[in-house]
Amino acid sequence: MVVAIDRREGIGIGVAVVAHAALFALLSLSIFPKVDPLEIKPTPIEVSLTDEVGLVSEAPVIETEAPAERLAEVPAPPEPDSPPPVPETQPEPVARPDPTPAKAAPAPAPRPQPKAEAKKSNPAPAKAQPKTERAAVRPTGRLTGITDGLTDQASKGKATRPQAAQMGAAVRSSVFGLIRRQVKPHWRAPTGADVSLLATIVEVRLNRDGSLAGTPRVVDQTGLTASNRPQQELHKERALAAIRLAAPFEGLPEEYYDGWKAFRLSFDRRL
Repeated sequence: MVVAIDRREGIGIGVAVVAHAALFALLSLSIFPKVDPLEIKPTPIEVSLTDEVGLVSEAPVIETEAPAERLAEVPAPPEPDSPPPVPETQPEPVARPDPTPAKAAPAPAPRPQPKAEAKKSNPAPAKAQPKTERAAVRPTGRLTGITDGLTDQASKGKATRPQAAQMGAAVRSSVFGLIRRQVKPHWRAPTGADVSLLATIVEVRLNRDGSLAGTPRVVDQTGLTASNRPQQELHKERALAAIRLAAPFEGLPEEYYDGWKAFRLSFDRRL
C-alpha cells in the first residue's frame, strides 16, 4: 500500500526534524559546558630527596629465645635439691579388753544399830492432818445435797433481761437501713429553689417495742441559702411528720436496744 505525501506535509516534516536537531544541540551545549584548557592549573607536588629513608626498620623483631626471668627486689631463699624426708610414725598399740571380767568385791555386812530406848511414859497421839483434796464422790442416784448453796434471802439485783450485746458496724448499718426504709414512704421534700441543698437532722428516742419514747425534735439544719429560706420551716415540719407516721418501728433487734434507742436521722433530697 503506497501512501502519497503532499508537498506541504513533506515541508512540515523537514521543518520538524530540523527544529528537533537544533533543540538537541542546544540541550547538549547547556549540559556539557565548555572547558577552557588554558584555565587548568597544575597542582605542584612537593618531593624531598634524603639518604636516611628506609635505613632504620621500625617493625618489631621476633625473638626465638625465651624471655629472661625478672629479678625480684628481695632475693629468694635457695631451693633445696631434694625435699627433707618425712619421719615415719608408728601406730600406737590398741588395748584389747580382757574377755574375763573381774569379780565384784562382796559388800560389807551392815552393822546392827542400837535400839532406841523405850520411853517410860506413853507418847501423846499424833493429830490427824487435814485433807487438802476432796475425795472423789461417786454418783449414787440420790438427791442428797441438791439444795446446797440455796438461800432464802432476796437477791439485790433488779435486772430481769440479759445484758444487751454490743452493736458492730455491720449490725448498725443493717438496723438504721431498716429505719430509713420505714421512714422513706412518709417523707416528701418540698419543692423550690435550692431546696435540694437543705438537710434537716432530727433526734429520735424509741422504746423497746419501737414506739416513740418522746417527741422527736430538730437539732440542726444545713444547706441554708437566701433562695430556699421560704422552704426551711416546711422542710423541718415534714421531717418531723415522717418520723411520727413511721412509728412504731418494726423488726428492730431487742438485744441491741442500747444501740438504737436514741439516734439522729438526716432528711435530705435522697434520705
